[in-house]
Formats: sequence, structure tokens, C-alpha cells
Amino acid sequence: MTANKVIVVRDSEGQELKSFSFEKRDMAFEYLKELEDWGVEAVLDEPSLPETLINSLGANELDREQLKQSIKEELEDHDDSCCFSNDPKKI
Repeated sequence: MTANKVIVVRDSEGQELKSFSFEKRDMAFEYLKELEDWGVEAVLDEPSLPETLINSLGANELDREQLKQSIKEELEDHDDSCCFSNDPKKI
């Protein structure tokens, strides 16, 4: 993902369907809604605050993937704790 873009991707393949600048994220949500109305399963992948920071500092794709993995591991390490739960009833 390039710096400060909102990207709509298809779940099954992970292919980028369309990208939007961060300033046009409302349009990305509208596009996602259209896809869902057509029966196409898609997700919105937008940079988190830490990703935005490392992107502004010149991070490359490997750096971004390492950050995402680190965040994922941290969340999994806190599974069912006070700040994270896989059970939607606890949120």
C-alpha cells in the first residue's frame, strides 16, 4: 500500500480494485457499499495511525508488513483481555 491511500480489496483474491486518496475516504466507503450491493465481497484497507507515521518517514513495503505483523501479534497476545476480544459479545 502506498502512503496515505485507502484501498478497496477483494476478500477472496486480495486484488486491489480501486484506490482513493485519504482525503477521499468517503468515496471509498461509497464504492465499498456499491460492491456489497452487487454481491461482491470486499474490504477497505486503510493505513492505521502507526502505518501513516512510518509511511511519512519513508517506510518501504517490508517495513509496513513487519509493522502489521507486529500489531497483529500484539493484539493476539492480549486475546480476551481488557482491550481486545475475538468474541463480539464482549466488545
